[in-house]
Amino acid sequence: ESADNAAAGTASAGADNPDVVGAAPTEGGSKTEASSAAASVAGDKEKEKEKDAERDKDRGEKTAGKRVNPHKYVLYQPSFSHIQVYVASAFKEIGDQGCVLLYLSSEGSALESTDTDEGAGAGAGIGGTAAATHGYIGGISTSRRNAGDAGRDRSVEQQLVNTVHPADLVPYTRKPFFLIVESASAAAYRNMPNLFNQPLLCLLSPTAYPTTTNSSGGSIYTFFLYSPVVAFSVVSQIAKIGADKWLRLEAMFAGLEDLSFDLIVAHVTDPNTRRFLSDDFLRQIVCRHVVCCAVLALHRDFGRPENRPQSAPESFADVVSAPALRRKVRDVVEFCAAEELYRMEDEAPSSSLKEQQQRGSEDGDSDGSGGADGSSAGEERAVHASPVPATPALSPQQSVLSADNQEHSTTTSA
Repeated sequence: ESADNAAAGTASAGADNPDVVGAAPTEGGSKTEASSAAASVAGDKEKEKEKDAERDKDRGEKTAGKRVNPHKYVLYQPSFSHIQVYVASAFKEIGDQGCVLLYLSSEGSALESTDTDEGAGAGAGIGGTAAATHGYIGGISTSRRNAGDAGRDRSVEQQLVNTVHPADLVPYTRKPFFLIVESASAAAYRNMPNLFNQPLLCLLSPTAYPTTTNSSGGSIYTFFLYSPVVAFSVVSQIAKIGADKWLRLEAMFAGLEDLSFDLIVAHVTDPNTRRFLSDDFLRQIVCRHVVCCAVLALHRDFGRPENRPQSAPESFADVVSAPALRRKVRDVVEFCAAEELYRMEDEAPSSSLKEQQQRGSEDGDSDGSGGADGSSAGEERAVHASPVPATPALSPQQSVLSADNQEHSTTTSA
């Protein structure tokens, strides 16, 4: 019994302290038991190491799957020099596979030629200067004065100096460049040259909004890029949305974005534009731009060209006019019972109608132009709450700069 107790004590001590194993046993059986105990301890440690390695591997895979948040610069009422410094910093930070995303929101500065410029020397006016000839034709204003001020900063010369012209951004198009402009002068960036054959895409807001649209919290176009449900509620004059209806609308607009992406893949052949679709954040912005164009194209109050967004290059015209996309937009309109604000049937050209009438009078047949969906009124629903959508994550290869020079701040995806 004493020998057995001694062997057990030695094995127990060995289990607690490996250095004690085999130090004192006097019989062969005790040595065997002590050795087996040490082997079991070593096996347990190996299993723990394997488990730790598996945890580290899983943790590494999860970390690798996460999006690395890029460096962002958000500037409020920046000067021209501030914008240039930070855009240059963003340009320097990104690699060859990266992209600079620049969002500009400000008052416009439209510099147009005047009759007094004729016969004047270079520098006397805008219309006859070399600045206008080389693309310095207006754009985002960086002046801090209000539009009603008649001081020196509002002179034509000062407007030329305190404006981010399209030509000012051309040097940064040596790398992929994604530009979003929210301004009354957004159309100035429509003909921005692509001199370096790098991916370049400009998404431009409407230059004017109907007076019937009331959006005191920001711009309609920015709302569409951030949350299409909020933007659709504003243009459809929906004051309150219930929680259940909100979730249903989010699902419907998610379907619109998926359909837009499928149509873009099918219709857009420009390789530079398609390259931006490889990033999920930029892809979401592009799809929401298309959804915005499709919704406003059917809205009765947004019938003028200046009331609708544009893009440069203009690659999405066929996508916006696709019957499948319009059909889904009309489904959303019917769901919200807002048919009186939208065109629920496609209007056939007058020439086609005349031809159909002629064929009908001669042959007794009429090839009626098929409209899109029917215009059945949607069922009215009670609404109460308005949740706030989450901001999407950014790409690890993007460097983002957002500048807002308006008196009211707008919410941006960046």
